[in-house]
Amino acid sequence: MDALAYLFLSLTALIIILSINSTVKRLDRKLKRIDMSLSLILNRMEIEFPSRLSERVKQMALDPDRKIEAIKLYREETNLSLKEAKEAVEDFLKNTDKF
Repeated sequence: MDALAYLFLSLTALIIILSINSTVKRLDRKLKRIDMSLSLILNRMEIEFPSRLSERVKQMALDPDRKIEAIKLYREETNLSLKEAKEAVEDFLKNTDKF
């Protein structure tokens, strides 16, 4: 009986985890669509979104040889993950090219 109860609890926990994971992925996709829409609106209206990067990071990022250094510095300043810091620096560079 105990083994059956553990099996039932394990399956219930697995179903809950899979459900939460599915919801998180759906919300992530929705957030990315919203972010893309906002970027398109800002670009169409020619509104420049203020950069989150410090002036030092911006200067480094503009030099292609120092892009990695800029990402490292931004991570140190903000405690973001490597992926988040890389995206922020690349977004800055992408938006800098447009204006």
